[in-house]
Amino acid sequence: MTDASTHFRERGALITALMTGELTAAEAVARTRPAVELLGLLVPLDGLTERYLGGRAHRGLDVTRHDFEPWRRRLLAEVAALLERWVGDDTDAWPALTARAGAYRGSAAELIDSVAKPASADPSLWAGRAPRWPRGVDASAVLLAMAPPGIVEAFLDTCGTDEAAQGILARMLDRGPLHPKFVDYVFGPQGTDAMSEALFRNPAYEMAVLRQSVLRDRTDVGALEQAYFAQGADRELRIACVRLAEAAGGFRLRFVSRLESHDEDVQVLAPLLVSRDPQLVHWVLRRVNDKVRGRALRWAGYATVAGTAGPEPVWALEQERTGSLARMAEPVRESMSTGSVAPILAAAEELPVTVGSAGSEIELGAPLIEPWPYTELIREHAAGYRSGC
Repeated sequence: MTDASTHFRERGALITALMTGELTAAEAVARTRPAVELLGLLVPLDGLTERYLGGRAHRGLDVTRHDFEPWRRRLLAEVAALLERWVGDDTDAWPALTARAGAYRGSAAELIDSVAKPASADPSLWAGRAPRWPRGVDASAVLLAMAPPGIVEAFLDTCGTDEAAQGILARMLDRGPLHPKFVDYVFGPQGTDAMSEALFRNPAYEMAVLRQSVLRDRTDVGALEQAYFAQGADRELRIACVRLAEAAGGFRLRFVSRLESHDEDVQVLAPLLVSRDPQLVHWVLRRVNDKVRGRALRWAGYATVAGTAGPEPVWALEQERTGSLARMAEPVRESMSTGSVAPILAAAEELPVTVGSAGSEIELGAPLIEPWPYTELIREHAAGYRSGC
């Protein structure tokens, strides 16, 4: 079984090849082995992966979910096109795809081809144990998250009588992504102890429960404050808490006081840079500006401060961060030469903090794949190419 460091190294190499143009999305889908290494990138990058990739000595990869999102969607479109063309809503092919994906050693393209053209498939490519993705992305779960309507329900019906299907479901619950219907099944009459144990082992489950509490209590500022400081809360969830709390009237003094105990904790403080409160944002920037990973959050904070207090505080913050005028970001230096906030605001507009569709579970940090049908994503992907994206 491949260890976590190897998975992360391969994931980092694949991300780099895509972002530098060494590989196109189509080439990555066709060549990357095993399939799980490619399919794992269809799920949005999480904070653990960002930190791990960024901490790999001098060859660290500084990439965020936002940075990689255009390439992730291209990969999604390529896989979606193959699924639509060769699998569609075939109720015989999908169970074979689900069963085979977990231990498949070939590429994602070869995996799909093996169920579309079974006579020419190489059975040696799905022999052995499933490649394990660190902190859990299971190839079968990723593919079922992309399935047309009715396929997941049909798979779960099979779990009632088929021990092999039950084992696949337990494995998917252990690794993720956690399809809501999988979780519902565990707590239903046919859920088993093995499934429950797998679900509770999955770190994503605690996050899913927390995410649902935020969705449920989206206008309760007190509940949002509690969720913000909850153990396991990630950047996306905290950003959502900031936005929702401000829409409901804003954080209370008790919340701000609690921040004092996290005076230099970049994981807790950085998400506050999306706030519209210039005093809070300035307070955060003074403490963690030089540690913030991902330029979008920094520029969101700069825009809030500059738009309310003028450009001078941003000049000071950027000079403190970099240590010299020559190293300061170009928009800030341009702002200094013109005395205008416009370059700072323009830079923020070019790097928006996006964590998904407004109000969606994806915005709240869910490890989900966008809703289908496939045709919508394929059409969007083609339109992007035509516009030069």
